Amino acid sequence: MRKGLIVLLVAAVAVAFALPAMADVTPKNLNVSGFYRAKAWVSNFHGVAGTSGASSLAKDPATAAYVEQRGRVKFDFGTENVKAVWFLESDMNFGDSASIVNRNQGGALSGDSIQIETKNLYLWFKVPDTSLDFTVGLQNQSDPYAGVFYGGADLAGIFMTGKFEPVQFKLGWAKLYENLLQKTDDATMYVAEVNLLPATAVSLGLNFMYLTDDTGAASGINLKLNPGNDVAPGPTSALANYKVDLYTPGVNATFKAGPATLSGFAFYQFGTAESMLPGGTDIDVKAYGGDLRADLKVGPANVFFEGLYLSGDDKDDEYNAPVTLGDYQGTNTGSGGNSGYTRTRMQILLASWDTINAAQCLVGCSGGVYGDSLGLQGRGLWHVAAGANIDVTPKIKVEANAGYAAAVKMLTADPGFKDKDLGIEVNAGINYNIAKGLDFGLYGAYVFLGDFNMVSTTSDPEDLWSGYARLNYAF
Repeated sequence: MRKGLIVLLVAAVAVAFALPAMADVTPKNLNVSGFYRAKAWVSNFHGVAGTSGASSLAKDPATAAYVEQRGRVKFDFGTENVKAVWFLESDMNFGDSASIVNRNQGGALSGDSIQIETKNLYLWFKVPDTSLDFTVGLQNQSDPYAGVFYGGADLAGIFMTGKFEPVQFKLGWAKLYENLLQKTDDATMYVAEVNLLPATAVSLGLNFMYLTDDTGAASGINLKLNPGNDVAPGPTSALANYKVDLYTPGVNATFKAGPATLSGFAFYQFGTAESMLPGGTDIDVKAYGGDLRADLKVGPANVFFEGLYLSGDDKDDEYNAPVTLGDYQGTNTGSGGNSGYTRTRMQILLASWDTINAAQCLVGCSGGVYGDSLGLQGRGLWHVAAGANIDVTPKIKVEANAGYAAAVKMLTADPGFKDKDLGIEVNAGINYNIAKGLDFGLYGAYVFLGDFNMVSTTSDPEDLWSGYARLNYAF
């Protein structure tokens, strides 16, 4: 008994001496953040099987009712000058499956599935005694054009930012797809952005993007260019056996005047998709786009008005709509979702600002009926929207938005589209803050479909609607 007490005492003393040493190896500079989100849906569009093509717009569509959830956790390891960042994600639908190895699943009875994904993994650091910082690795980046080309896109590369007052700048290189390691047969993007701040109320950005794609007929990667002579235009049609070089200069600006803020951008894109097939036809890319937005305070409401225009045409030897990273879809480049124009707060007409798994819309998202790219497969797009949100109380916020979209041109090979009109969306939502970081919301959207959707394989498709309850906890 006495020996046992001595052994216990020695162990206790050893632990006491070890505690300070253990504290030294405990991560003192670890920061954890993220969110949990669940959405309960009722819709004749979101979550309905088969909504990945125009023919899925039906006269009597099924009604879906389901619950989806997403969790994201971000780990920051390091100090204020250097950090390693690991961003994890887990998605599933309630009751979908269990005990499997598959992404975006695992919510059925027993769970026990392996589906945690690495969203981002990168190193960020500052260069001592300079204004420069670098982000190296798989990271999230957006363009200066509200996400028209790439918004919230995950890509691997090296990006540098810095400032020399009154100038801020960004230089970046991203490898979109690595084909054979010993050859120049990849898809690579280079970006340069310079932001001038001549006054506190004014900013002007000068930007340049270069996309070079030498993948040719590489398996698993497809650039969705659809010239006018494409026999089957649509989100599944790809231009294979090509070499693409695209140049995109542009500007963006912001001007504040009292309660109003005006912002906008404009760009021009040019280049060539060079055929690698004997006797093949080269395609010249000549496209442009612009956007103008006004944000202002009207009484208790925050109001916006916005208009977006992206060129298009029906020429056989040219592609006159902007080529975006949303035009990349394939086995080795994901299923799209690389464009991210969401600031007009649409839910169905364009990509939603609140997507989890139900990434479905008419155009501009990974599950778009007409593809992920806002270029609408060469037709071009114009879109106008307006909206308002009001803080009714410190805990209750309401919003309402409306938008219209249409094609700019019709392709010569269009299979029976009747008109350019995509439709009109109206949506609204209310959010209640239950506690710090915890919110509950109710949202709904309705789209009055235009005649663009009435193709020869579809007879008078029914208007689209969605409604969902949303629980979100940010930590």
